[in-house]
Parts: sequence; C-alpha cells; structure tokens
Amino acid sequence: MTSPITLPVVTIQSSLQTVIDDVRSGLVLSEDIWLSCYRTGSTSVHGKVSVSLDNNDRSRVILEARDGVEIQVLGGGQYTAACSALNILHTRVAFPRQTFTDPDRADPQHPQQISAFDISPDGTQVATGYNDGAIFLSPVTSVSRSTVSADGAKLSCKPHLTTVTSLRFFPSSRVLLSAGADFGLHILPAEASPAPDATSANKEPLPFKPVRSLKGHTRSITCTAMISRGRNVLSAAKDGTVRLWDVGGGQQIRAMCSTRYVPVNAMSIGEKATFKVAATVDPDGENVSGRSTPAALDLREVDTADKLAFCALQDGQFEIFDLTSKASVFRSASPADGSATKSPALSAICYSPSANLLATGSVKGILTIYDTRNLSSALTSFTRNGASIESLAFVVPSSLKFLHAHSSDVSAPHDGELGLAIASEDGLPYIAEVRPEGPGVVAELVGSDCEAIRIVRVCTSDDGGEVWTAGDDGVIRKY
Repeated sequence: MTSPITLPVVTIQSSLQTVIDDVRSGLVLSEDIWLSCYRTGSTSVHGKVSVSLDNNDRSRVILEARDGVEIQVLGGGQYTAACSALNILHTRVAFPRQTFTDPDRADPQHPQQISAFDISPDGTQVATGYNDGAIFLSPVTSVSRSTVSADGAKLSCKPHLTTVTSLRFFPSSRVLLSAGADFGLHILPAEASPAPDATSANKEPLPFKPVRSLKGHTRSITCTAMISRGRNVLSAAKDGTVRLWDVGGGQQIRAMCSTRYVPVNAMSIGEKATFKVAATVDPDGENVSGRSTPAALDLREVDTADKLAFCALQDGQFEIFDLTSKASVFRSASPADGSATKSPALSAICYSPSANLLATGSVKGILTIYDTRNLSSALTSFTRNGASIESLAFVVPSSLKFLHAHSSDVSAPHDGELGLAIASEDGLPYIAEVRPEGPGVVAELVGSDCEAIRIVRVCTSDDGGEVWTAGDDGVIRKY
C-alpha cells in the first residue's frame, strides 16, 4: 500500500462563542482568540483573530484574522478558516449546538472520563459509562444552543466492577446493553425518568438495576452490536471471541473465534453486500477462512442469516464473520513474508453495506477505506498527526444540520457523497469526505481542549443529522 495521504488540521479557541457574547454585551471592548493550522511535515501556523464591535453598527461583531490565518463568518454561528501558507482551503469549524455535563463528573480540574456513550434511537436519552463501572441515563432537552447540567432527572446504576467499555440502546430506546472490562454484559431498563420537580431538594439520581446478565467472555469486552430489533446481540472481547447471545434467555448461542484468538478491539455489523473474498489461510495452518457452509440455525436466532460482522484486530488485520455460517469468511493480508514491519493495531472499524465501503482506523492514526466488492487492496488511506483513531461512523455530510446550512459556501459538502465522523485521541474530532479524487476534511468539530474524544455517534431524523461526541473531559457534545 502507498503511503497515507496527510490531511491538515484547523483548530480554533473553543471559547470563541463566549468571547463574541462578551464583546457584544460590552463586558470587554475587544479580545484576541487563537486559530492554529497544522500539516505534518510543515511548520505550523499560529494566528490570532481579533473580536470587536463594528464602529458603525455597534450590534455587529467583527472577526479579523492575522498572522497567516483567515476566518470567514457564515452566519448562524457558522465559520470557516483557512491558511494559504499550508495550502489549507476554507474549512468549516463547527461548534457544538448543545453540551451536556454532569457537575459531579465533569469538573474541569478533575474530570471523570466517559468511557462509553450512546444516544437513544428516538433521541430522548443519553447513556454514559465511566471507569468506575457506573452508568447514567439522562434526558435530552430541546434547547438549540446551551450547556445543560444533566443532574436531577437521571437514572444511575453500577453493574460493572470496573470500566464500562460499551453502551448500546436497543431499537426501542427503552432497553440498554452494557459491557465492561470485568468480562460481563448486562441488560438494563432504560425507561425515561420523569422531569424533576423544580422545587424538590432531592436531586440524587434514581437507581436502577440490570434485568439480566450475560456471562461467557474470559477477558475484557471491547465492543457490542445490536442485531435487528435486539432479540440477539453480539459482543467481542480481548479473548479473541465474538459471541452471539439470546437476550430473552440470557444465554450464549455461539462463540466465533478470531484467528489464533487475536484480541478484537472493535466491531461493526450490517447486512450482507456483494463482496469478493479469497480464502485466507492462517500461517500456522490452524484456520482456513472462506468457508460459507451454513451452520445449523439455532431456534433462538432472529435475523442473523443476512448479517456480517467486521472485526478490527489487535494484530492490525480485520476479519469478517458470516453470521449464517458462524465462520470467518475473510481475513485481511499480513505484511509480505520477511517484512519486519508490523501493522499497527486496529482500534476502530465501520461498515456501510449500502455504499459497499469499509473503514478502519489504527492506533497510529491511519484510516483506510476499502470497497467490500474487492477487499484485496484499499481504495485510499489517510492520516493527520498520528493520534489513535478511537471511533468511526459513516455519515452523509450534506445531511448534517450544521453543514446543510449556508450550503452555497465553497466548503459545503456535495449531496450524496459519503463521509466519516472520526473521534481521535488528540481531542480533534472531524468529518472527512470520502471522494473519488481523494479524502478531504469537511468540518472540524471544535470544543474539546485537547482531551481525547473516545466515542462518536451519528443520529439522523427527518430534519437532518447530528453528530455526538464524548470523551475524557466528561462532556457530551452535540453538533
């Protein structure tokens, strides 16, 4: 594979909106904020943006960039930034429309990391998990732009002994699947709690308990996936297994094993699409993939026959399991024989059956895109600064609310083109467009002050899509 394409980074002071409000209200006459641009292999450019009131129209705030950077105000809290010295064209810098903080866990001095996160399919609740095994369920308000303190009307439980590694709402939005580093999975009730009485002094979270626990893994569970309506779920772990579960009976249906039990770091499932694979043979002769003979269907299985599970492995390869045969049908190639180079561990994976695309992300910050109809070689690969890729989600950028507005701007995405929402350890999440002519940055998701972003989720509704992020600063952001 050729060297990855290097994409630039544009980042801006996360408090820009607050500074604008302070200048507009007269608290300060003017103030400078920073805007930085990076491209690996080139000297970084660190500029300033002056925020002040227009001399003629005192209700209008003017942004003036200097020191090699440019900024453009699109209106409605939308901006683009550019840097000619680094050949960075105007790129959207998107600020969160809404942030959610738990005052007990998002103290700026000692934040508790959000290790797992999900948004309910109906958009009414968020679930957060932490390193101490605690899980919180909080309602989502409809405020368009605000900071919400998620206390009072929330539920809490602590079903895990240590880090919560995955949270997934069932399609009903009223049940939650949790997984942890303690090898266990739990089925949790997730009925929305009533709004608290404003006059009530009791703001403690209401407790709730698991209704069922699933046991079988022998090492930390890393990821989970929901099959159709959730009668069956999948889990994958560092023990090198992918396990299919019967939720109603709380029992394991089948365990599928990665080659040589290599730890599974991430998983993505979807309907079968046309894809071309060649049988791959394990170097030790212990496993041959490509087998497609259906396994005997267990009566507890529901809607598994048309599904594939794509697994990101610790050894840098990815493997595909056919849930019909319950066997590996493809494993990506290792470096050529005799090569001393080891592939970096894969840390994220995302599959789009409708687009026939697979995306993987590594701990070295390399993103690789494959056409599932020919997995023998990658379509493209790209990177930014080497920071680990923590989470991926396919998205149609033109469908996103914050990108759809002001679409006449040169940085607006093209209708129908597919993109990736990317969470990374450097705290600089972004959206990249996967275009035939090569990848490009569609939008920088601003807000975190360099704390790692561990999870990204994409939610769609009739009026457009939203991107949600969560990570080490204990803050949930909605874009």
